[in-house]
Amino acid sequence: MEYMRLKLSLPPSVNWLYAGKVRRYKADKYKEWIVTAKRELLTQTKYKIHDTEWLEVRYAYYMPIYNKNWTKKKIDVFNYEKALSDFLADNIQGFKDEHIKQGYVEKHDSEDRYVIIFVKELDAIKS
Repeated sequence: MEYMRLKLSLPPSVNWLYAGKVRRYKADKYKEWIVTAKRELLTQTKYKIHDTEWLEVRYAYYMPIYNKNWTKKKIDVFNYEKALSDFLADNIQGFKDEHIKQGYVEKHDSEDRYVIIFVKELDAIKS
């Protein structure tokens, strides 16, 4: 099976997904990103996950990773994964985040802020 490839705008960090203290709800920033990501998804190849037990997901984050003095920014890319896996589960037929068996993350220095997501169905016997 080949990788499915999607390019989406970078979501808000998990720290900014929800608002409210007593009753949590999706923050405005998060809702805006979902609308943008859905629009972006419409311009790309439509994918469907078949009835598979396991998935491999690779996230390639593109964002500024250095400060002006060339010191590294403190960026925890894992804080973006929650919004992305939830979005994929809601918008890619057959994608279930509990089926992610292998996950990989990398970050690249870029002025633009986006993520390339690669999803591959794993053969249950070989995984």
